[in-house]
Amino acid sequence: MEYQVALCETAPQTVVRLPLEIRPDLLSEGIVNGMLTLSDIARVAGLTASGAPSITFHHELAAADGVTVDFGLPIEPAPALGPSSGARLVIQPPMLVARTCHRGSYQDLDAAYRALREWLSAAGCRAIGPPTEAYLVGPDEVSNPRQLITEITIPVAPSPAIAVHIDAPFGEAIALTLNVLRQAGFRVLTETDMQAVLREQAGEHIEDYLVLGVCHPQLAARALAANREAGLLLPCTVVLRTDDIGVLVEAADPTVMVRTLARSELEPIAAETHRLLATALHSLRHPAAVAS
Repeated sequence: MEYQVALCETAPQTVVRLPLEIRPDLLSEGIVNGMLTLSDIARVAGLTASGAPSITFHHELAAADGVTVDFGLPIEPAPALGPSSGARLVIQPPMLVARTCHRGSYQDLDAAYRALREWLSAAGCRAIGPPTEAYLVGPDEVSNPRQLITEITIPVAPSPAIAVHIDAPFGEAIALTLNVLRQAGFRVLTETDMQAVLREQAGEHIEDYLVLGVCHPQLAARALAANREAGLLLPCTVVLRTDDIGVLVEAADPTVMVRTLARSELEPIAAETHRLLATALHSLRHPAAVAS
């Protein structure tokens, strides 16, 4: 199925939470039993549900072993639960989340999580908390798995970096990166080999790691003319480092940095800098086209 992902802010709510173990081979039964247990606790405590039950996964669900998850049930505000119930009331503040819905069996939920991960990467966001599944139509309501409706949310924040992977040797990745930055109008002001610096001055050994300080002269002139504090954001930092799958190229997002100064006059310039950096770095996904 095709997944629509949306970025939205959740409303504050009071949730009764109960940690319970579920097993992947008995997933539906575990969800139903957890829901029933939580509903019974809420009923005995005189609590009124105000939303769909949910599970928050603080750890990945392993292939065979059980894992403890937090069952949750939004409720109307009420006195605290007694300690014997094993549950607790939590005031959940509003948060920014990426959200999508899955229709069908829980065995196919991986596709929804994959769509969320792909969206996060494309949208320049990063996950800052565990995922939560809310059972809008759960196995306690229908017996046909195709009728299940599960909402998945992941707390997110804007990523502080524009990033791209290159499948190339480190030296070649440096040459390609310098080329696309030059073509986009950037000039390299500083170039620091962190691997050599740490080896020679701290006795530490790390992977290939190069830090570039880059500047777009025309945009820098506009920024400084608008506000001399813009110099605190210059130059833009671009990092190249090796990892398990190649070379990761990351540029500090100037729009995130500008927000720390709370200077609205710099926002259009930061947005244009972001556009040029993102276009340049994303072109590295096709190295043959930028090697010249």
